[in-house]
Amino acid sequence: MTTTDLTAPDLAGAYQESRGAALARRARETWAASRRPLIAVVLTLVFGFLLVVVVSDNPVLAYQQLFLANFATPANFGNLLMRTAPLLLIAVGIVFSFRAGIFNVGAEGQLYLGAISAAAVALSLPTLPAVPMILLCLVAGMAAGAILAWIPGQLKVRLNVDEVVTTLMLNFIAMLLTSYLVSKPLRDPTAYGATSKPLPPQSFLPQIPGLPTANVGFLVALLMVPVAWLVLFRTPWGANLRAAGSNLRFAEAVGVRAKREIIRAMLVSGGLAGLAGAVYVLGTGHRFEQNFSPGFGLVALTVALLARLHPVAVLLTSLFYAAMLNGAAYMQIATDVPRSLVSLLTGLLVVLMTVEFRRRHRARVQKEAGA
Repeated sequence: MTTTDLTAPDLAGAYQESRGAALARRARETWAASRRPLIAVVLTLVFGFLLVVVVSDNPVLAYQQLFLANFATPANFGNLLMRTAPLLLIAVGIVFSFRAGIFNVGAEGQLYLGAISAAAVALSLPTLPAVPMILLCLVAGMAAGAILAWIPGQLKVRLNVDEVVTTLMLNFIAMLLTSYLVSKPLRDPTAYGATSKPLPPQSFLPQIPGLPTANVGFLVALLMVPVAWLVLFRTPWGANLRAAGSNLRFAEAVGVRAKREIIRAMLVSGGLAGLAGAVYVLGTGHRFEQNFSPGFGLVALTVALLARLHPVAVLLTSLFYAAMLNGAAYMQIATDVPRSLVSLLTGLLVVLMTVEFRRRHRARVQKEAGA
């Protein structure tokens, strides 16, 4: 019987069956992709709970404070969103670089350089109106982060220098540079410690109504999620970028300028990390502080790996990590569990996800070599 012999109900049934099979296949693929990250999270939380049992008389209250206290008041929820914003921006940027096959582990330095660049622009133009000042500061932060990421990208494609080494070393250079700037030309002599002068009020990001501790910086970060998904999976550039990351030689053989895509991916990655620094300075700190980051760059790296380099999943993992980072303070206040426990759990999850990512990358390379 040919297709023309089928009736309309038969065709509709066949279509529904094929659609159901496609949905089932996608569900299996999603589960296969998320199984190991979920196992890593569960193992980390179980290990953390066992440690809490050892050091605390009330481990259940400690874990309750760790996660649920973030939603206890509008102020706590706003703090959660603002802790999520830099993680989300940096992690989305890391997705771009990792998808292109280059390991950008220099987000911390790009974050710091973006933050101090935004602060320097705001301090040098104190009479500028609010809208152009905010836009200039955000652009300055993105440009600074992008330039710092461009350097290891160029070294990678031109001289084949290992990008892990160069991005790590540039972290130290960027943080030492910002330390000098905030200790000398930008330092506030009336404040204790290495901190810049207060930024002009018109440079502050507007607040989100109903959330007294949250500002539109979170909305900027949230907007990057659908934008990143569209760019990566619905544009020719995104397809070329992913092709370059999957198999550099094959991509070049079929006409993709893979090295150029790597540079572009690093510019986007560094730019988003710099934007995260600018958002923090303009929205939360309102000045540059030498040690304002609790390790956002490293944590965002884990966030991206835990999300399996998918921009939509990055939103969920960013919220999870932000809840842990903020909840650590609430846990320490309510119980006798130190907040350093969360740093330990974060480090453990970093190790687990890095091992898993390297294992998958090695298996993919061996498979391509065999093909």
